[in-house]
Amino acid sequence: MFRKLITALSLVTLLTGSVAVVEAGWDEGVAAFKAGNYAQAAKEFQGVVEQQPDVYQGHLMLGQALLKLNRNQEALTHLRKAFELDPNNVQVQLTLGKAYLDLGRHADAGAILGKIDASSLPAKQQAVLHQMLATAFEKSGDSDRAMAELAKAARANPRDAQLQFKYGAMALKAGDTSAAVSALEKASQLDPGSQDIQRAYARALVRRGRESTGNAKTQTYTKAAGVAQKLASASGTYENYLLLGDAQLGAKQYDQAISAYQQAAAKNASDWLPQYYMGQAYTVKEQYRSADAALRKALELAKASKDKATIWKQLGFVYEKQKNYDQAIVAYQRAGDSRSVQRVEENRQTAEYNKQVEEENKKIQELADEEAKIKEQLKQLPGGPPPTS
Repeated sequence: MFRKLITALSLVTLLTGSVAVVEAGWDEGVAAFKAGNYAQAAKEFQGVVEQQPDVYQGHLMLGQALLKLNRNQEALTHLRKAFELDPNNVQVQLTLGKAYLDLGRHADAGAILGKIDASSLPAKQQAVLHQMLATAFEKSGDSDRAMAELAKAARANPRDAQLQFKYGAMALKAGDTSAAVSALEKASQLDPGSQDIQRAYARALVRRGRESTGNAKTQTYTKAAGVAQKLASASGTYENYLLLGDAQLGAKQYDQAISAYQQAAAKNASDWLPQYYMGQAYTVKEQYRSADAALRKALELAKASKDKATIWKQLGFVYEKQKNYDQAIVAYQRAGDSRSVQRVEENRQTAEYNKQVEEENKKIQELADEEAKIKEQLKQLPGGPPPTS
């Protein structure tokens, strides 16, 4: 996209603007370039720069033709010469910046493209400039400036679904959930048939759900479940079913979530995640036997020690809820969760103490009942009731 717009802008600028180039070979070079005959174009423009070495247009067009021929170092030499001759020319800056970007020289691209006054360009070219700057900054490790430029691009072209999608995806990756949801919602409305866009939108909603509380949390997850359901209905992939289950689990639609995870597991029987999340859903429903089975299956499938620790922790919770303290302690120990081990130990001691108290109270009650029974029997003997003390 960048290349097409910049090439078009190059030709418009050079063919319709006030061009000083009148040497032989110019018209032939332009015609060859437009026809895609870049070798001939390079030959013609080489002649132009030899005749007028101090006119930027020849170097600019020669540089672009050489780029098409993958003669990158020669191309940069001429594009830098064009920049040297007219450093404030926007078209020269755009072309040189794009060349740097294509060749992986991202810091150089950012430095050149950053000189351009975006307001001097039409809205569509503004969006392209901001996208190029975003790419340059992102590849240079400056994610904050990349986000800022992509936000500008999205504002400059609000009807571009792919641009909104790209900005939303970057915002989601950067942790800006609010911006991600807003941009991806626009993208989903502009291109409702795109699975990639709808999937990213659902993920952003799930992220917002995790970050919300109360009714807002449930409502956001419910909205995510609606988007994910359409995705899974259109394409029943493992990824879509797993996403659907996550949204439904957050929306407290536990039976539906279990069904979604079962379908995900059927699509990918080697991944532990569907079994793990299924175990969570069964736990909330207090179906502990089913939760145990699902989590044990997840343990069989998990390979990484950190994943196994996550599963053991959930198993510990399942056992703790059932007051199976010994099993809970073992599970939490395998999870490396010493705090939970300590809590269960304390709960077990409390339970044992309470049990002992209950047993003692039961014995006391039994003795009291026996004493009352004896007194009642004595009342029935001749001579009247027994003496009271």
